[in-house]
Amino acid sequence: MSRLPVSLTSFSLRQPLRALGVVAAACAVAVAVSACGGGSQASKFRPTRVVSFGDDSSFLTSAGKKYTVNAVATDESGRPVDSSGNPTASETNFVYICGNNPLWVQSVAAAYGFDGEQCPVSGATRAAYFLANDPTTTVTDATGAFSGANAATAQTNAGIAAVIARIGAPSSTALLNSGTLVLVMAGQPDVFAAYARWKAGDAPLSSLQNDMKNLGISLSNALAQHVKPSGARVALVRVPRLLLTPLVQALPQEDKDVIAALTVALNDGMTNQAEVDFDGRQLTLVRSDDLTQLMFNSTSRSSYGISNSTDIGCAVPAGGARALTAPLCNTSYVDGGVNTQGSVNSTVSSVYLWSDATHFAPQAHSRLASLVISNVNRNPF
Repeated sequence: MSRLPVSLTSFSLRQPLRALGVVAAACAVAVAVSACGGGSQASKFRPTRVVSFGDDSSFLTSAGKKYTVNAVATDESGRPVDSSGNPTASETNFVYICGNNPLWVQSVAAAYGFDGEQCPVSGATRAAYFLANDPTTTVTDATGAFSGANAATAQTNAGIAAVIARIGAPSSTALLNSGTLVLVMAGQPDVFAAYARWKAGDAPLSSLQNDMKNLGISLSNALAQHVKPSGARVALVRVPRLLLTPLVQALPQEDKDVIAALTVALNDGMTNQAEVDFDGRQLTLVRSDDLTQLMFNSTSRSSYGISNSTDIGCAVPAGGARALTAPLCNTSYVDGGVNTQGSVNSTVSSVYLWSDATHFAPQAHSRLASLVISNVNRNPF
């Protein structure tokens, strides 16, 4: 008999999305044209399609694997099992349950009754298109340390320039119309790649901040060029507060300050330009950076179901090498014996903010989805 452990494994697209008190908190962090509690829509926008663009935080493989904690079927001892329910040490035989521990984009789509081809959900309408770019690597190496080379690769494959190319592709624009809700969160690989350049002495911080600002502007401009004419609505999500990731928290103070400054430059460039390119009838800005802070703070994290906002939820695999691609780890308590992927940490009574050094754990994805849905529902589209 297989089961799914609790805590890091307790989210499912088969269950109705529950705000669990997040709507009130969302009012404090969401950006819309009207004040929270006001600005009700003349007729509430209900999308007929959801299309998402972005980087690793929004990416699913063709088999529904993600850059977070991935749900797998386990036995009563927490060991991964195959399709016959027998314990297995082979990743290729794991039974992945992509509808559990969904990414934020999956949960937003599910709130409207949609699923995507990467992760079919019983009873859902196939009207979600998850088009995020795969960075093909984390910005850390197998030991969990920052890698400038990996950051450069991630930016090439899933940075804002690559995301813009995907947004403007004919296959993407063909999906856009006045009933489409477009979800966008991009820029994390760019921030870490810029940090790597600063660390290597390739450019001063002031120059890199300007680069980040311009990248943010370019993302908004691309949405105005390719999405706005279609009449599609946009939820544009600011980059999370990367200063609070386990990776950055372990760095020297000067490095922390640099990453914080680069993140702010990108977010502000994007936000300020979006307020020029769009009005509140077609775009809502979502402050995931402020949400990250609230989920991180010891005084407020419990309101978001978070009890561990500093440690990494994915345990180190038995072979000692952390995964660099999706899936980062799985929900078993016992390492499968394969070096490319580990299990969750044994302290599963804690609900983690981070799955690895830079990526949200499932609880954080759920809270971000709730914030996005709150914004969309309140915005005067």
